[in-house]
Amino acid sequence: MKSTETIKPSVLLTLLIVMLFSCEPTIHKDHKHQKTSHIRINNEEYSVEIADSDEEIKRGLMWRKTLDRERGMLFIYPDNAVRYFWMKNTYIKLDIAFIDSNHVIRTIHTACRTDDDKTLYSSLVPVQYALEVNAGWFKQHNIETGDTVLFDTMP
Repeated sequence: MKSTETIKPSVLLTLLIVMLFSCEPTIHKDHKHQKTSHIRINNEEYSVEIADSDEEIKRGLMWRKTLDRERGMLFIYPDNAVRYFWMKNTYIKLDIAFIDSNHVIRTIHTACRTDDDKTLYSSLVPVQYALEVNAGWFKQHNIETGDTVLFDTMP
């Protein structure tokens, strides 16, 4: 004997909602990068997460709701190029320092608009690194273009 029983639309809708919430992508979670480094600029030391793979660089600090006051993210690229950042899906106000292959800060921007997918922040010159920290950190610590950044992942 064949079953001709059908599932009610309300049951299907409930199942669909449960599936959607249980399958939330991890990119939407506040998760930290596994690799870390310590950097030194002038007399200031800072702990940073490392983004050095394509996936980590693309994700950056997206989806984060907070960033510890004395933490940041160091983006390490395999080559020198003019770099562009935007703040799409970024909910933290950030400073961005673009750093050349000699570890000299070449450009600093403050990105005070969150979740902004229209404004591009450019390094203006070829760089190999970018450093994101909470907005105002560079000014608060008197760090400027021309300062050298030392970090323990230096080649």
